[in-house]
Amino acid sequence: MTCITNVFTGRPARVLVNRLVREAGPIADGLPGFPLPMGPLVPLRAQAESAGSVDFTPLWCGQGAVLARAMPAEELTRWLAQDALRCLGGLADRPAHRQGLGAH
Repeated sequence: MTCITNVFTGRPARVLVNRLVREAGPIADGLPGFPLPMGPLVPLRAQAESAGSVDFTPLWCGQGAVLARAMPAEELTRWLAQDALRCLGGLADRPAHRQGLGAH
């Protein structure tokens, strides 16, 4: 599950809900300005992560996180490369790009 929280940076951002978000937020009052809220979390985060926990790790995600699906890294890399080539191929068809003038 995702939510908007300010507990990691002092600014609203979408994250996956973890222990810190559940216990301190999602929106906490009186936080110092960006990037100071992360400072006190460094030792907690390091200790939790060394134990394999993401209780204090900012798990940033956009609104499209629900569209994500599991796939092998090789498959994802190939898909991204093919999509990039398709997009770049479309640019080559534009007259300004064929003439080396760029987009204006």
